[in-house]
Amino acid sequence: MNKLLKTLGIEPKKFYTDAQALKNEILKDNKDLSGIYRWTNKKTGDTYVGSGIDLSKRIRSYYQPSELNRNPRHINRALLKYGHDNFALLILEYID
Repeated sequence: MNKLLKTLGIEPKKFYTDAQALKNEILKDNKDLSGIYRWTNKKTGDTYVGSGIDLSKRIRSYYQPSELNRNPRHINRALLKYGHDNFALLILEYID
C-alpha cells in the first residue's frame, strides 16, 4: 500500500494485487456497492482514481475492450497498453 495513503489515514477496504487474475473476485466482492476506487499501474506507478454508484458495474466496464477503445480516458489507454495483469485495484472507501 502507498505511503501517502497511510500518511492521510486512508486504509483501503479491499486490495487486489492483480486485476486480471482476480477479476471475478473483484466483481463479486463489489456487487451492489458504491464507493471510491484506485487503479495502480505496477510498471509505471501511475494511479487513477474513480467512483461508482454500482462498483461492480463500473469496474466491469474497464474489462470491456469496446468501452476501453470508445472512451479515450487515460486509464483506458493504460489498461489497453499494459494489460490488466499489470494493475492493482484498491477499493478506498465504500459509501452508503
